[in-house]
Amino acid sequence: DLIKVSEFSIINAAFLTRLIVHVVPKDTILSVVINPTTKRHARIYGTLRNGVKFFGANTGALTPTISDIGCDSLFEIHDPGFVTFGGKNVHAPNIAKIINNVPFDSMGKPFLMQNLTGLSITDGTVVHIDNFGLIKIKGVPINYAEGQSLRIYQNGKHILDAKFSNRMMNNNDREWILYNGSSMGFPELGTVRYKHGFNDMDIKIGDVITWQEMN
Repeated sequence: DLIKVSEFSIINAAFLTRLIVHVVPKDTILSVVINPTTKRHARIYGTLRNGVKFFGANTGALTPTISDIGCDSLFEIHDPGFVTFGGKNVHAPNIAKIINNVPFDSMGKPFLMQNLTGLSITDGTVVHIDNFGLIKIKGVPINYAEGQSLRIYQNGKHILDAKFSNRMMNNNDREWILYNGSSMGFPELGTVRYKHGFNDMDIKIGDVITWQEMN
């Protein structure tokens, strides 16, 4: 199965990898192909503690998943040097080896956890915008009274007013609602039965969304 990642967004790739790792079968192999940086990163692979295997470049996209789930094994392939179209000419052949149970230590060498590329995503960061236009925001579950009015800020600038609701669909069409979402308990912001609200306000992955109660 293919999962579309927002173009060149390591933040989005990291979120989606972390999101799906709990719902895929134990023997799934995750191939994460994204590198918007100028650096040529080591290609790493291994097995998470829940049995899911992975392969990808050490861009940081895999780091939150490896750190949160834990890793039973972590390796890097023997460096083949620069290869054009690495997703095809490096990732695919090594994924085939993993599928065919080629021993990990014959494909490469151990890789130290402390050498994983760090990825710091601050609370409030937009990590994903789904097919319904719902904006998923890194953070902890929120708790306001039903209908609490809120001022919403994008990168520190006030852009709209919304309200908190336990069930966004109970509200009026196109109304802006902040609520507790279904993805890892992160808050979500969206317009009811209208998926283009994020476009109207030019909200993008990587923006920081904050809010403040209104009296």
